[in-house]
Amino acid sequence: MKTIFSHILFTITCIGMIACQNKETNAMSCTNNQSTSKNQTLIVYYSYTNNTEEIVTDLKNLIDADIIEIEPADKNLNYEANNYRIGTEQLNKIKNNPNDENSYPAIDPIEIDLSKYNTIIIATPLWWSQMASNMQTFLFEYGKEMAGKNIGLIVSSHSSGISGVEADAKRLIPEGNFFSQSLWINNSRHSQRKELLKQWLEDVDYASLQTETVSTMYITVNNHNMIVDLENNSSTKALVALLQESAITYEAHDYGDFEKVGEFGYTLPQNNEQITTEPGDLILYQGNQICIYYGVNSWNFTRLGKIRDTDSNKLKNMLGNGNIQVTLSLEQPNAINNLYVPHSTNTGTYNITGQQLKQAPTQGIYIENGIKKYKK
Repeated sequence: MKTIFSHILFTITCIGMIACQNKETNAMSCTNNQSTSKNQTLIVYYSYTNNTEEIVTDLKNLIDADIIEIEPADKNLNYEANNYRIGTEQLNKIKNNPNDENSYPAIDPIEIDLSKYNTIIIATPLWWSQMASNMQTFLFEYGKEMAGKNIGLIVSSHSSGISGVEADAKRLIPEGNFFSQSLWINNSRHSQRKELLKQWLEDVDYASLQTETVSTMYITVNNHNMIVDLENNSSTKALVALLQESAITYEAHDYGDFEKVGEFGYTLPQNNEQITTEPGDLILYQGNQICIYYGVNSWNFTRLGKIRDTDSNKLKNMLGNGNIQVTLSLEQPNAINNLYVPHSTNTGTYNITGQQLKQAPTQGIYIENGIKKYKK
């Protein structure tokens, strides 16, 4: 039976590898390891006189980014006719009813998964001290999906200042993390756009936005894997820097019937605060000891993170009694080789990471009443 199960797992692994290799280059990776990710940038632009398009072309030569062009649904509109009468009418309509989708001119449909991007740079013309109406349509439709993302703004104009365009952008992306400054390229500076773009990228420290970010790590103990969602503080950043060099293994012991604690061989900066722990809390104590909490305790120490999908009983099962070896890593351990199998007296159905399921899955590997099972 073990031999058959091994062949099945080998087949599953091979199929998964082939599936990953067949993905398109720009598609999201099919790996489950999301602890490290290269931040991706999207450039969105609208250009009527081609000035903005020339700016975006030069920007694309400076950074690695995907590009989307916004185009009006009606290609026959002559915006500059009669002193920009059409454009003015569109802008006034938006200004009078900014929360009504019917106020915004139609644009060509766009299929975009904004979850792929950490940074979005918007390049747009200025019309009568406002953001061009077609770009406003795009942001009205997608601005809420940009919450929490880094937002850069590049404005092309003849001579007018860009404060009105910045106000439009912040209205349409109310929860965006805007760059420290926008880039304004007026007509007299258009020929200097390459130098202006380079300087702007330096001024907003664009390079730091593209460094790898780490939000999760893994704990392996007694052949069980646990995912930890990390806090954002100097302690976790220092720990991640160590783990990027290599995994860390240390010995931990029980203390106070509420934690497994041990010195892990390094000293991290502390961000101490008064904390009442919960099962699953990962705590830094005195800068050089890491505690895995399966119970409750109140003390002044640093929270490193929280173990996902766990509770006191599950943690006690996985951690066991007495001294244990704990391994911290950024790379996802082989989940198939480290299945969490509940104690034989436990009943219920679990996935391979130990999360209890309401019912058995229709396919794949799962654990039922402590026995590993597989469905095609």
